Parts: sequence; structure tokens; C-alpha cells
Amino acid sequence: MRHQKARWADPVWGLVLAAMLICAAPLSPSVAQENPEEEVQTPPAARAVSEEEMNSPSWVEPNPEEDIYIRPDAAAPPPAPSPLPPGPDETQANGGTKTGTAMDLISTDVTQAPQPLLDRLTPDVLNAVFAGADRVAMVEDDGPVAAAAYANGVMVGYVFSTLDVLRAPGYSSVPFDVVAGVTLEGRITGAVVLFHREPYLLNDERRTARLVAFLGTLTGVEGRLGAEGGYQPSFVSGATISARAMRNAVLEGARMVLRFRTEDIIVTEPTIDTINFRPKSADELVADGGLVRARVTNAALFAAMERAGLADLLPEVPISGGPDDLYIDFVAGYANPPTIGRNGVGQEPFDKLTSAMPEGTKAIFVGSLGGVYDHRGTKFNNLSHQFRLDRVTVSQGEHSYQFVKSDAVFSMGKIADLLILPADSGFDPMQPWHVDLHAFAMGPDGSLQPFVLAGADYVLPQKYILMPEVSYGYAWLEPWKEGRVDIAILCASLTVLTLILAFQASLSRRRAVHRLVRNGFLLFTLVWIGWIASAQLSIVHVINYLRAPFVNLGFAFYLAEPLIVILSLYTAVSLVLLGRGVFCGWLCPFGALQELLAQVARALKLPQWNPSEGVQRYLWTGKYISLATILALIVIDPASAAIAEEIEPFKTAITAMFVRGLPYVIYAAILLGIGLFTERAFCRFLCPLGGALAILDRLHLLDMLKRRPECGSPCHLCERSCPVRAIETSGKIKMAECFQCLDCQVEYYDDKRCPPLAQARKLRERLAVKDGTRIGLTIPEGLKP
Repeated sequence: MRHQKARWADPVWGLVLAAMLICAAPLSPSVAQENPEEEVQTPPAARAVSEEEMNSPSWVEPNPEEDIYIRPDAAAPPPAPSPLPPGPDETQANGGTKTGTAMDLISTDVTQAPQPLLDRLTPDVLNAVFAGADRVAMVEDDGPVAAAAYANGVMVGYVFSTLDVLRAPGYSSVPFDVVAGVTLEGRITGAVVLFHREPYLLNDERRTARLVAFLGTLTGVEGRLGAEGGYQPSFVSGATISARAMRNAVLEGARMVLRFRTEDIIVTEPTIDTINFRPKSADELVADGGLVRARVTNAALFAAMERAGLADLLPEVPISGGPDDLYIDFVAGYANPPTIGRNGVGQEPFDKLTSAMPEGTKAIFVGSLGGVYDHRGTKFNNLSHQFRLDRVTVSQGEHSYQFVKSDAVFSMGKIADLLILPADSGFDPMQPWHVDLHAFAMGPDGSLQPFVLAGADYVLPQKYILMPEVSYGYAWLEPWKEGRVDIAILCASLTVLTLILAFQASLSRRRAVHRLVRNGFLLFTLVWIGWIASAQLSIVHVINYLRAPFVNLGFAFYLAEPLIVILSLYTAVSLVLLGRGVFCGWLCPFGALQELLAQVARALKLPQWNPSEGVQRYLWTGKYISLATILALIVIDPASAAIAEEIEPFKTAITAMFVRGLPYVIYAAILLGIGLFTERAFCRFLCPLGGALAILDRLHLLDMLKRRPECGSPCHLCERSCPVRAIETSGKIKMAECFQCLDCQVEYYDDKRCPPLAQARKLRERLAVKDGTRIGLTIPEGLKP
């Protein structure tokens, strides 16, 4: 027999259960640190750590100050004098009055309102989320809560908190607090987590470090939902939902903060931005593409004349200085965006374009910034020249545009003008166009010969075009698209498991094949489902699914974790059809680890102990007690419930692969150690998820495990062969405690070990010899069970 019970097993098991409950007692956050007396640091969130560095042997995992806080640094630098004294609603980045840790600034009691944003912006936090900002001041308006960030007295962006702007939850129903910065141009400057209650990040140093690195890579990414850049959420393996939620909250929050304060206009098609205005110089407009520039020196002038075959003539407007001196500094651009047109000609001329012109009127800005030549000339005032502005032409495709005096809006005090194009001109400002600057060469007889002095191609930059909001579909689709390969692997494995269960009778007739298939699938469950895909279904998932409708989490919440969704659906269906054992016996990575270790223990001939049937009934209640405790704490004290959920060692042994605080590793090791002597002890006596499934097991519809009248009386072979003692002395299988390992079915079909089958086989052999026909050990097909 595989299992023998020591005489002293019953009293020992009472002590074992007590020890297991003591080990599973809630761990306080302080014991999660290796050295609780020492202050530890996490790397600044604004620093992007490469995946190669993260996976290198020299990588040292940082310890968070507390299990729910990620601090950019442990303490603030000493105060320093500031050239800009803070006002009553301001704080200085280089010397705030409150320089404690994140625990000092933010209450762990989420029922209380969060502290004001400025109180959370310690110097280190501000440096992490907006490097270079030396002062922040709250923005007093009706928009999303934000603080304006200043550098050298100039406003450069905003700092905001996802808790204030969105109150977005991650995998937990408790909203996290990520503080981030965004420039006026809409680029993320940094992000740091101040608070969270994400179950798969609590007390997990490695995942916490990966989350810090993940958020650090958002620096420079465009502040809008769906923007590309940075690491994928899968970088924070095992906590992708939390990582994705924090990333999306930062991007969406940045967009909300900017949109309200920049009067961002919502459009349904690409539209020229004729609303937003920012003061900019000509050089700044040239730098950002709003203007094109042609600087023509005297040498370039004569080169142009030579190309036109006019080298023997003189320019109409004489040069001044040497070859390298400036002849003209010419700029041009599309004038309708106020940042270009209004900066170019000034407020009053620009108002004529926007107020006095018919709707749909377009304008080209042209300006002469220096030199002896200019784009206007004097002929536009002469009737003999038909008032033509003959020094500038514009072309686009097959269209060529020339201008007269009535087409121009002149500025005052500078040589900068708007050249008007009517709405029906056929000019498309979103398409490329070309501008030519013309000059004239004078012959000996005083005649003028035109030539092209300079030309430039122009394309309106995207920043001056309002684009419709891009629809990125449903947010929950993102992980499904990213995880296509993993989803295919999991679905294939579940198909294999379905075939195993459907044809279990054929499999059970072959003891060696059954053992090979069973161990192979358990190994796949442990290594791929557990350690690689981090798809360990736990009581945390069940609780979150049950709680979601009551905390305003929509249907998308249920679809946010593809592998868990698929496993949950498969488990639910199999639970109704066959019972608890399909998941617990085949798809639970921690259960697979226990069973595989138990086989190693038996191979090493370690003693195997099991409680008696009576004591076992009491021990089975342990899992129901742990389940009830967690459910009660969720209602009474949610913060303690998150700690009580640590009774499951799944995070430590499976998703974190033992890279956690020492108390958690010791606890998981104790449970696995007990399992070496009593197979699946945790699953049978303490697992809250097992308790929930065992309760629902009463609903299962099919009983595919075969029994005979002789089972239990007089035969006890299956009972003694069951590794988890789920078969009563009466021979009845207790399905709520059965893991569907099929060991009893292997015995059921074995005509050498099952007494009724062995007796029938021997009888047939004797009859065959008596008749003179020895058939050996072969059982005729019609007599097979």
C-alpha cells in the first residue's frame, strides 16, 4: 500500500493544524523587510531601468519603505535658499517644510480623504516626477486638481495625482495614488507611486522594483490614453493588470489636466487649430516648423542671378557689405493658427483675418526679418503695376497664387504681412505647398528681368492640427491581443485535459501511461501555468470577481486578465459537471508542486502520515474557517483582509517564485515541508479557495469515477491507495475532497490488484486450463469490466 498511518498520527495532526494556523497568522507590513530597523530605498521612479539590467545577476532588488508605498527616495535633501519664496499655496522643490517619508504624508486609512497634493509633493517626489522644476503652485480653477510646475519663474507644465483626477482602481477596488508630471506640450515627465493596495504587489520586492522601472519608462511618452512608448505592462509579470491600470491612469490623467487648461477642442476630423495661442518668437516658430526660413546672403544673391543667366546684370536693390552679409532674411508659413499668424503680424492685423474676412478665408504669413531687401517692394502701390505684390508667389500642386495689394493685410511697425486666399481658392493648408521669393536684375537700359531669389517647401506641423480622439477600442482588448500566444497555449492545454477526463477509463487501464500523463500535466501546470504565465487562480480572484459589481467596476474588469478569465470559466464549468477536483487536482500550480514533491518524498521513502477518518473530518473544516475569516474581514476590515489572504502561499511559491520577504518564504516552505509527509496537506486542510470550491462541489452533475459493490466491504484497496484519503471506509468517494487524480480508477481497472477482478481472472484461468485451452492472463473482451 502507498500510505501507512502512524499510531500517533491523530494527536500529531491536531498540533499540525494549530501550527499551520499560527504560521498563516496575518503578517504585519514591518516584517516584510529583511532589516526592519534600517531605512531602505527604492530607485527613483523617473529612472528607466532596462530589462537586461533588471535580469542581470548584479541587480539588487530595492525594498519599499512600507508594503503599500513606493518612495522615490528615503529622505529629502537639506533645505536650501530659494530665489522664489513660496506663497501660501506653493511649495519649493529645494526645501519644503515637510520632508518625511511617504508614510508620514499619506494615511493608510483609505476611508479618510487624501492629503492635499502639495503635502504629497515632497522635494524628492517632485524631482522624480518633474526634474528641473523648482516650484509648484496649486491651480485655482474648476478643472482637474493639478499644480503648476515652474522652472526659473516660467511655467513649464503640471503635476497631478491619479487619485485626485481619476480615483482609478487597479486589481484592488481601492484606488491607487500615482503622482505624475506633464509638460505644456503634453509629454510625461515622470511618475511615482505613493500608495496602492494591489494584492500582487504587496510585500513583493521584485515586482515592486519592476513597477518602478515600468513607470519610469513613461518619461517622454505623449500624455494621452493609447500613446505608444515605454515597457509593456507584461514587464511587471504577475501584476500586469495593476501596471496597465497605473499606466493608463497617468496617460489619461495627463490628457484631462491639459485639455481643460489649454481649451483643447474636440473635433471629429483633422482641423486647423485656430483656438490655442502661445507667444513665440520667429526663431521658435522656425524651430518647431511653424515657419520656413530663407536667409539669402549677397553671395547667394549673385549665385541665383547666375543660375537665371543674369550674371552680367546688377540687382535692382543694391547690396550692402561683403559676400557674407545678409541680403534678406525671409520667413513664411500658414497664418490661420494664432500661434503663427498672431505672433507674426500682431493682434490687430490678425483680428482682421479672424473677424472681418468671410468664413473659410485662408492666409499666408510672409515676413522680412532683416537685410536690405524685403518681400514687399514698392510696386504694389503703383497703378501702372496693377498694385501687384510681385516679389512673392505661392504654389500648390497645379495651382499658382499671385497677390495684389487688396489681398494683403499689412502689419504696423514691421515688414510682415498676411496674404489672403479666399475660401474658393482651392488651397489646402494641410497639404504641402511652396513659396518663392522673387527679385529683379536691372539691365543697362533700365529694364528689369525677374528671377527666383529663394524658395522653400512648407508643411504645416501636426501640432497645429487638431486631431479627433483616436478610438482604441475596449481597454480590456489590449491584454488579449498581447497575450495571443499564451492564450493559445492555455486553450490547447485545457483541450488536452478535457480529452484526459473524457477518456479517463481508457487511460486508467494503463498504469504506466496514466502516471506519465499525470506527472507530465502536473509539471506543465507548475512550470508554465504557474511560474511562466503566473496564472495561479486564488481566493483573491474569486473575491475580486464577487466584489466588482458592488464597487462600480464594469464588465471590463472581469476580462482584464485573459488567462485567469479562461481558467475561471473552465473551472466553473468543470465544477458544475465533475466537481472541485478538476481545478484542484490538475490546474492548480501550488497543488501540482505539492504532489510532485510528495512523489519525490515517497521515492526517498519518507514516512507518510494521514489522520484517521474521524480526525480528518475536523481538519477539513480548516479550509472553511480560513475562507470564512477572509470573507468576514472583507466586510469588517478590508485592510486586514489583504493580509489574511496571505494564508495562500501562492504569491510566494508560484507568482514570485520565492523571491519575497523571508517570513513569507519560511511560511511557504513549512507548508511544502508538511506536504512531504502528508500529501497536499494545505489543499486539504487550509486552502480558502479549496474551501470555496468544496462548498460548490455539491452542485456537480456527473460522477465519472467508477465503483463496485465490493468497494468498502470487503475491499479497501482504493481507500488506502487514495493519496488524499477522499474515500470513506464505506467505499464512497467524498467528491468535495477528491482531486480527480484517477489513482483509484487505475486500481479499479487493475485485474492484478483489484480483488474482485483478480478473483474473476483466476477463475477464468482455471476454467480455461480445465477445458484444455489455456488463455494465460488475457481476459476475453466480453468479460472485461
